[in-house]
Amino acid sequence: MKKTLIALATLAAAGAAFAQSSVTLYGVADIGLQDTNAPGSKLQLNSSATMNNGNSRWGIRGTEDLGGGLKAGFNFEAGLSLDDGKTGQSGGGGNYFSRAAYMTLAGGFGELSLGRRLNPAYYTAEAWALTGYANYLAGFSQFGAAVRGFRYSDMIMYTSPSFSGLTVQFGHVLKGDAGVGAINDLSLRYAQGPLSVAFDYNKQSNVPGSNKHLGASYDFGGFKLAGAWIDPAGAAKGFVIGGTVKLGTVSLLAEFARDTNADDTDFLLEAKYPLSKRTFAYAAYLQDGKKKNGAFNAATVGKNVNGFGLGIRHNF
Repeated sequence: MKKTLIALATLAAAGAAFAQSSVTLYGVADIGLQDTNAPGSKLQLNSSATMNNGNSRWGIRGTEDLGGGLKAGFNFEAGLSLDDGKTGQSGGGGNYFSRAAYMTLAGGFGELSLGRRLNPAYYTAEAWALTGYANYLAGFSQFGAAVRGFRYSDMIMYTSPSFSGLTVQFGHVLKGDAGVGAINDLSLRYAQGPLSVAFDYNKQSNVPGSNKHLGASYDFGGFKLAGAWIDPAGAAKGFVIGGTVKLGTVSLLAEFARDTNADDTDFLLEAKYPLSKRTFAYAAYLQDGKKKNGAFNAATVGKNVNGFGLGIRHNF
């Protein structure tokens, strides 16, 4: 009887320990057809390409309750291609978990993370990127440099708690890790009800100029409007404006991205149809303006280049 009670107590303690921890497997599978009117272009079946809604990937994330209001966490994420099963992407130098590899410590003070992950500029752009940051986002085709490549390796990042809708986020890469110059990335984001507003400033100490963008979106119910002012380092400068509307179960989106210095406009049309809560079909048309190289290097081609995509995405 005594042994039975001890065994039951051990199982109860183990159950309590497991209840304080969680590990989640997640990912995205996205594949579709793509073609452009660029010379030599042919219809292709692609995964993680420009006219895919997103990049296929899988990941593991988890948390552990440390007590006293503290939680430790981790996230490992790898890119993969449904074309041929290859792994690795997102500027990770061929490393397996190139999309994310970091740890976190969170509590009432906010969250501190250490490692490779999405940067504050990326989270800022979520306020106005109505596609949910699809690969064919017109704003990225026109102003990709403004978000400094989405991810930093060796980043120290702090995210504050929300103060009545306001969140402050700061990322820093030490000079010893960046190699040539330390990187600083500051994001201020406000989200309350139907309104979202966000500003980002990022700079590498040895590079002239800085990247800045200020954007906002407002949800009117059946219609959502968004826009952003974008000023990357260098000659580019301009704006993005877009809107999305639901017609029954179908979501329709239009977005313009204009570089006012280059007198160049990129344009996006997108339609999405939900097949379930986690799966949707999509069709997209992206025009890369001929006065500046964007998603399809239109300036090099010497004419506006139009891209077409038709695909399906499953989130798990």
